[in-house]
Amino acid sequence: MTVDLHALRNTIEELLCSRGVFDIDAFGWLNEEEVDPEFVGYAMWAQSPPYAHDFDGWQNNTPPARAPTETEQQQMELGHDFFGLMKTARHFIGHALLHKLAVLPLDIEPSSFDFNAFAALVALTAATDRLSDFIIVTTLRRMPDRNAKKRERNEAYGKLRASGLGVEADALQESFKAILKAREARNEVVHGLATPPAHAERFLIAAERKAFEEKRWHAADNRQAPSGDVIHKNEGLADVEARAKLLCDCYVKLVKMGDLTFRTEHDWRQRQQT
Repeated sequence: MTVDLHALRNTIEELLCSRGVFDIDAFGWLNEEEVDPEFVGYAMWAQSPPYAHDFDGWQNNTPPARAPTETEQQQMELGHDFFGLMKTARHFIGHALLHKLAVLPLDIEPSSFDFNAFAALVALTAATDRLSDFIIVTTLRRMPDRNAKKRERNEAYGKLRASGLGVEADALQESFKAILKAREARNEVVHGLATPPAHAERFLIAAERKAFEEKRWHAADNRQAPSGDVIHKNEGLADVEARAKLLCDCYVKLVKMGDLTFRTEHDWRQRQQT
């Protein structure tokens, strides 16, 4: 069977753009020469990153002028990982939007929408972590402790404020709070129940436990079609749309967070050099 991949990619791209989910590489420039003032942080990252590779040295087979510091290496790795994870998230958001069109309201089996939404959510929360780590490395000059990231982020905000970047620190702090819904959703599917069959099983167990304890079944338990009741409560089409919207909104917020993060790092670096 032949699949028109070009048409499929175009359809996915149209769905993404209709939701404002644009490629992360599209931000920073109005055209080939003009910087977009709304996303100047991405232009700063491209033009003046924490470490500039010595490409001339590579071509001329001469040693680089200096070696990157450990902090610079960590910043470059975290920054590029953020871009890669955002592309990954966008890929899966696009496929989730595509398969959303085929979701049935009474289907309790995991769907292609579920698979792609889960993958997108994981990529988005990972991208958030990269920005968090990037700010901590920038200000504290060390990789964060996995068990103390919130405390170290607060310490980073304090460093930024002390250097005169209080507005940026406040904006970053609010941005990380704003992304909390996506993290909560991710924690739910990772540490709680991730798929419709599990939610259906939870419903059945709860109904049977209640019937055993009270020695009778209740009409509200919907014994004939408990799985359908679960779908109406938890996995209806409105809920599917809410999940899709959460993914798109999270992506858009992360684009803005990335711009703020890279702009703050650039300004912080300039202040440290003076």
